[in-house]
Amino acid sequence: MSKTDSTPVQPASSANQTRSVVVPVYGEQPDTVSALVSDLYDAGWDEVVVCADDSTPDLEARLSTLAEDGRTTVSLSDTRRGKGGALSDGLDAAAGDILGYVDADRAIPVAELDRLYSVVESHSAAVTVGSRDLEGSCRLSQTPARQWLAKGYRSLARRMTRVQIEDLQCGAKAFRAEVWEQVSPWMSEEGFAFDTEFVARVHRHGYEVSEVAIEWDDPGDSSVSPTRDAPDMLRSLFRIRRSLRGPIPTHDRDDKLSVALITSHPPNRGHLAEYGEELARAYGQRDDLDVTVLARRTDTAPPVEFRRGYEVRRVWDRDSFDGASALLEELVAGDYDVVHFNIHMTYFGNENVHRFIGLVLPPLLSRVYGMNVITTMHDLLEVVEEEMIDENIGLIEQVGARAATQLLLLGDASTVTSEEYLDILTDRYYSKDVFHVPHGTFACADGGVQQIPDPFRIMVFGHLSPTKDIETVVEAFSEVRAAIPDAELYIAGDSHPGFPTHRQDLEKAYGDRPGVHFHGYVEDDEMDDVWQQTSVVIMPYRTCTGVSGVFQLAKTYGTPVVSYDVGGMRTSTVETGGAAEFVPPGDASALAAKLCSLWDDPDRLHEMAQQNAEAANAYTIGDTADRMVEIIEERVLP
Repeated sequence: MSKTDSTPVQPASSANQTRSVVVPVYGEQPDTVSALVSDLYDAGWDEVVVCADDSTPDLEARLSTLAEDGRTTVSLSDTRRGKGGALSDGLDAAAGDILGYVDADRAIPVAELDRLYSVVESHSAAVTVGSRDLEGSCRLSQTPARQWLAKGYRSLARRMTRVQIEDLQCGAKAFRAEVWEQVSPWMSEEGFAFDTEFVARVHRHGYEVSEVAIEWDDPGDSSVSPTRDAPDMLRSLFRIRRSLRGPIPTHDRDDKLSVALITSHPPNRGHLAEYGEELARAYGQRDDLDVTVLARRTDTAPPVEFRRGYEVRRVWDRDSFDGASALLEELVAGDYDVVHFNIHMTYFGNENVHRFIGLVLPPLLSRVYGMNVITTMHDLLEVVEEEMIDENIGLIEQVGARAATQLLLLGDASTVTSEEYLDILTDRYYSKDVFHVPHGTFACADGGVQQIPDPFRIMVFGHLSPTKDIETVVEAFSEVRAAIPDAELYIAGDSHPGFPTHRQDLEKAYGDRPGVHFHGYVEDDEMDDVWQQTSVVIMPYRTCTGVSGVFQLAKTYGTPVVSYDVGGMRTSTVETGGAAEFVPPGDASALAAKLCSLWDDPDRLHEMAQQNAEAANAYTIGDTADRMVEIIEERVLP
């Protein structure tokens, strides 16, 4: 995109390029139209196409006379085609090498139109648009209401079309004939918004657009009413934005699909950071995707970082209205073909208002801005244990969570990591565009089954919060240690962001227990060592709100699992592939007995390890990325 100042550009007449110009006519006096056509020929135009709607007998007679010279083409319509309809008919009929159009009211002098054509003829740009706003003085003759309407429209149009020029609506433009040939099949606006759609489409096709400041004299008789037409103008922008969805193959674009992945990403911890990183990596390994991760800001990482196969842009913050606004601005301004939200209900903040605002972004982008949006939902309120809802989630929060779920489903497509969630969304929310895409397992260093390490090391992994019953685990471990004196309990993970002191509180209470170790957050370069030294991992979840990333890691590393048998846990773990032993929640003696029996039965431990490793190979995060792309191509893109 480029802009030029008001310095005249000399036409390249030696190139023998022919000029055609279309003049849409509605309500103008015959003398005005006739004088404009005469001036255009005097200035060197080869063809003038006049498209008149609801013409009067006097105008028809004058146009008939003009057509006798053999250079003027006349298109008459008894009905109102609209500016866009008239221009489309005229441009289709025009025969010149350089095409363009100009309003019939003579607000734009022919000499100014000549400057636009000269830019195209000199090959400085494929498309040139006149601008009444580059120098800021043309609109002074307009009423304040019209100035306000024009300013608001320009601002919104730039956001929704992603075309950063000042004046999309000026009624003077010039372009190579091949440009119209390429974009005309895609044009749909028949009225006032034709100008905006045309500029947006040529930009979307990859053509360079030059904006030239011109003189303009407001005739004061515009048929556009700020009060009557403002709603139609707004609706037209929504139509244009939606019609621009999807990649358009052109001479200047490659075949890659540009994807914005909104997800947590290291060095941020938790909130799907590891999953987001692995999914971005799997996307980045594909030849058909160009992936940008839009992640939360952090004090320990740069705003922009180039990873292997993808880019990370850290542009927003949790629990922040400005953060949500920054993310929205980045998505609207960026040239993304698809936006993929990889989120759960608490992703955007600890406070309900920030959570809700963040969860409104997917439907806002899809329904208002017309972007292609797919959302991966990792949790649902409906799979939380009823007693946990009654204890921790109030009525307002329950209503808000269900409303947020319904809003998320207004995107173009949604995916879930569990078949149980698919059934819930289909049956309770009547959503059709929901698909089950398994979580997928991550790559690890050894890529297979390990030997069960000795001594017996038990691990709890992941964020620490009241939803994980560490207290009962420590009590059970005391019984295990009485039977297996060299047993160890590793509690690996930091506090959940919603409970920032929970790990410290637990360590203060249990850190001096024999054999109990608090590891803290496990960095990427520590992951292999920590998991490969683990004999069995415990999942003491009081409730299950999504497919467990810990279980996917256990499959990745071929590690046996013991889990609380709470609602949703079986469908979120074993039924996604793999093996686990289950115990009643909160029963320390049952947990201790299960752990001791497994240690006494190494064949069973190895069997579980083998089943988990095989499940890991059965469906990887690469398979997840492949399925996501299939859904995007089949159900998200037009």
